[in-house]
Amino acid sequence: MRKRILRRGVYCLLVIALIFWAFSYGLGIWTIDWDDPAPFMEGDVEKISYVDGKLVANLYQHRIDYVPIDQMPDHLVKAFVAVEDHRFYKHGGIDLLGLGRAVLINLRTRDIAQGGSSITQQLARNLFLNLDQNMVRKLAEMSIALQLERKYDKAEILEMYINQVNFGAGNWGVAKAAAAYFDKDVGDLTIGESALLAGLVQSPNYYAPVKDWERAITRQRYVLNRMAEYGYITPEQAAAEVYQREN
Repeated sequence: MRKRILRRGVYCLLVIALIFWAFSYGLGIWTIDWDDPAPFMEGDVEKISYVDGKLVANLYQHRIDYVPIDQMPDHLVKAFVAVEDHRFYKHGGIDLLGLGRAVLINLRTRDIAQGGSSITQQLARNLFLNLDQNMVRKLAEMSIALQLERKYDKAEILEMYINQVNFGAGNWGVAKAAAAYFDKDVGDLTIGESALLAGLVQSPNYYAPVKDWERAITRQRYVLNRMAEYGYITPEQAAAEVYQREN
């Protein structure tokens, strides 16, 4: 009897492992064709191209100005990690702890209050999918994230993400956002400015400074505090870097 139960357990584990392996390669449904990558769902992306080996979305209405990560200030990258996915360097594309927390919150509120998406999942969504809130899109997002993590290292994923996220007011990508909001090149952004930009991506149309500077700065304070919490800056820097809008 015990041997039979053991055999069934091993068989179940093998089946689960096989399903997960197939899922991590896209199940033949969301499998990325690296020679000719293309969106899987209708959205803002018309087609996908390569820039120095990295995937770049060609949007219907907006053009991406791509900036290599070695031309971005380190504090800009840290601001995004702190506020969007502080376990980014510890997971393989899917943050199971963050996902579990989001599921519990959504069950408690009976609404999709949190998505629990890692930075890699958000990149997968921005490149290949759309913003539909349904289980199919969420599964596709996770599957594609696993493929991206296998293909690219963490720095490359961050580079692609920061270059292609929406910062509100039609500003897709950090280059356009830095120019639009601060009249600066990306490499010249201060800690405070970087924190403000990183704070926009959760809800770009809500936090966009062109709509409400006070709301954007409130969000910026939150990002600066997160950066201090995770040791990227000191509490004193967090207090000093709150952006003061010039009159």
